[in-house]
Amino acid sequence: MMRIGLGGIWQETNTFSPQPTTWEDFRRYQLFEGPELVSALAGTGTELGGAIAAAREHRVQPVGLLFGAALPAGTVDRVAFETMLRALVERARAAPDLDGLVLSLHGAMVVDGHPDPEAEIVAALRGVLGELPIGVSLDYHANVSPALARGADVLCGDRSYPHVDMAERGAEALELVVRMVRAGSRPDRHLVKLPLLTVPHAQEDAAAPMRQLLAAAGALRADPDVWAASALPGFAYAETDRLGFTVYVAARARAAERARELAALVWARRAEFAAPLVGPDQAAAAATEAPHPVVLVDVADNVGGGSPGDGAVLLHALARARATGAVAVLWDPAAVARAHAADGTPMSLRVGGHSDPLMGPPYPASGPVRRYGSVSYLRTGTYMRGQRVEMGRVAVVEDRIGELVLTEHRVVPFDDDHLAAVGVRPRAARAIVAKGAIAWKAAFGGYAARAVYARTPGYCPAAVDQLTYRSRPEPLYPLERDPRWEAGVTAALVRP
Repeated sequence: MMRIGLGGIWQETNTFSPQPTTWEDFRRYQLFEGPELVSALAGTGTELGGAIAAAREHRVQPVGLLFGAALPAGTVDRVAFETMLRALVERARAAPDLDGLVLSLHGAMVVDGHPDPEAEIVAALRGVLGELPIGVSLDYHANVSPALARGADVLCGDRSYPHVDMAERGAEALELVVRMVRAGSRPDRHLVKLPLLTVPHAQEDAAAPMRQLLAAAGALRADPDVWAASALPGFAYAETDRLGFTVYVAARARAAERARELAALVWARRAEFAAPLVGPDQAAAAATEAPHPVVLVDVADNVGGGSPGDGAVLLHALARARATGAVAVLWDPAAVARAHAADGTPMSLRVGGHSDPLMGPPYPASGPVRRYGSVSYLRTGTYMRGQRVEMGRVAVVEDRIGELVLTEHRVVPFDDDHLAAVGVRPRAARAIVAKGAIAWKAAFGGYAARAVYARTPGYCPAAVDQLTYRSRPEPLYPLERDPRWEAGVTAALVRP
C-alpha cells in the first residue's frame, strides 16, 4: 500500500504585534506527533483532516510525522521553530518506505532568524526524502516565495474567505501527490509575485474583485492539463520580502503563459481592493437601529490576523450611544483572574486595553458576573469543524451595553460555538462586536442583519498606509501609486 507522510508547521505572523509566538502557543493550540497526528485530526475540517480522508478514499496509508500550529500573533520564537523542524525531519527520516509527502503550511509565517521558514521546511524534508513528490496546502493569506514554489512539487492554495475549504485543499494536495506517484510525472510550475498589497476586509471571496479573480483561476483548473491554479491575496501585516499578491499555476504545459494571464487580470483590478470604513461612534449608532443583529466589525483588532483582541474602543462608543443588547469578546486574562478571585456579584472591572496603550483605554464594565472554569468546545461550524478549542477560564459581565465575554486565552470569532459554550445567544443580540475582518461571516453571516466596518486601532489596520514597514519589497501598490509592472518582467519561473 502506498504510504504518504503528513506534517507541517503552521502560523500566520503579524510582525507588528509585540506578542511573540512561543513553544507554549503551539503546545496549547495544536501539536501532534506520529500516529497521534492521524487519530487527532481524522474527521476534522483541517487541511490534514482532509488529506487523511482522501488517503482512505484512495486506499493510501497516511503516516503521521509532526504538525504544530499556533494562533496568529507576533514573530515565531526561533528555538520553537527549530525544535519542531528538527523533530519533523527526524520523523520523516525514520518513517520507512514513504512514497510522498503532504504538508500543511500557512505561507505567512515569520520566524526570528529564518526569513523564509516554509521554504526551509520543504528544503529540509527534501534533504532527507530526496525526490519524493511533495504537495503543500497553503492559506489564502500566504506570502509565497519563489523558493517555496521551487521546492514543492505542487501548491494548493485556499479558495475561500471566510476560510471554509481547508479540508478540500488538504485532500487536493494528497490526491495530486498520489497522481504523481502513480503516473511517474510532475507538472511544470510558474509563480508570479505582483507588487500589490491588499487588506483582509477587501479580500472576501464572494465580493469583487476576488470573486472574479477566483473564478478565473477556477476556469484554468477546468482545463485537464492544469493541475493547480491559485490566486492568493497574501497577508499585509508581515515585514518580509515575500509580501505581495501571488499567482501560481502548475500544469502539464503552458504554466507560465497561464499564470501571466491571470496575474495581468489581477493587476488590472488592483484599484478595486479599496474598502470604506466608518468611525467607532457611527458604527455604534447602528446598534441602536433596526434590523438586528448588526455586526460591528473591529477590523484592526483582528484576532485572526494577530491582533490581541482586547481593544475597547467600540465598547466606549456603544456606551456613548446608550446601546444595549450587545455581545463582545475580549482577551483579558487579568480581568478574568480578578473576577474569579472575587466573591459574589455584581462587580466592577476595567476590561480591555491591557496589551498595549494603542488598544485602550480600558472599559469600566459593571454588573452581574457569570464565572466559568476551564472552557473547551468542539467547532461545529464551517471553519475547521471538529477542532477542539481551549478558551481557558471565562467571566461574562452583564454590563449596561450587553454581555462582555472575557477569556483567558485568545479566541478567534470564526464560529459562534465559543459563545454558546458560556450561555451567550448572539442571534438574539442587538449588536455583535466581531474582532475580525471577513472570517467572522463563518460564524455570524447566516443570521446577521447587516455589518458595519469600523476604523479602530489595532495591529491589523484597514489601510496599509497606516503601517510603518521596516522591511518590504519596493514598489508596492498602493503604498507607491501605480508602480510600473508587467507580468512577463517580474514573473518568477519556477521550473523551465
